[in-house]
Amino acid sequence: MTMNKKIRITAIALCAAMVALSAAACKSQDQIEEQKNIVASTQNTDGYYDTRSTVKVSGTGTVNIKPDIAKVGFTVRAQETDVSEAQQRNAKLMESVLAVIRGKGIAEEDIETGYLNINEVRDYSKNTSKVVGYEVYYTVNVTVRDMDVLGSLISEVVAAGASDISGPEYSIEDDSEAYLQALGMAVESAGAKAKAIADGAGVNLANLPISIDENGGADSAVVYDEPNENLRSKAAVMAAEDSLAETQTVMPTIKVTATVDATYQIMR
Repeated sequence: MTMNKKIRITAIALCAAMVALSAAACKSQDQIEEQKNIVASTQNTDGYYDTRSTVKVSGTGTVNIKPDIAKVGFTVRAQETDVSEAQQRNAKLMESVLAVIRGKGIAEEDIETGYLNINEVRDYSKNTSKVVGYEVYYTVNVTVRDMDVLGSLISEVVAAGASDISGPEYSIEDDSEAYLQALGMAVESAGAKAKAIADGAGVNLANLPISIDENGGADSAVVYDEPNENLRSKAAVMAAEDSLAETQTVMPTIKVTATVDATYQIMR
């Protein structure tokens, strides 16, 4: 869930909101009135600020969270000389795979089956093209909401007959709380940048920004601390050695980033 809102906060409104939240945010009525005068002195008759006496900065904040959703796809393949036998064998394998998936507590709405596909298997030796059998394959995509069962799910589904694995693809169901935290960090970052610029220029800034603009909304990225492993080959090897072995998945970090643009008034 992302937040695409335009934030426009005047110095007076922000100060009033901060008073309501914390008595320490605005120290005195005299300071509030002083801030009002500073802001008013920079506005012309049209209500615009004198941008020649401002510092404009951007700030970025990032919060790291762990994913709570993983999407993984499985393919069940069966090959026989007779197409009917291939279909029957595939159906039995898929039944076993679905039993494992449901046994892990995966809800029906998180199980999505694909189309049944049938391909001819041809022999191209001796400069000929002869049909020697049929391959039937069926796919099922699963949304896993319990990360604790992901590794065992992959291994047991492979042991039950799945031959191909895609994913896992990780995400977070609701990033709104993390984004709000990142947004607050971005505002702090912008303030620190403005202060550094003012200190370097030898000027003073008003305590509160003239404006703060949210820039674009949440930006989420999945980052692995180490290279992800080839789950298909690893699961297949482990299943061959021990059908109860659990595939070790690499859990990534999801970085939720917020960016703001802020304008601060130079005090004269």
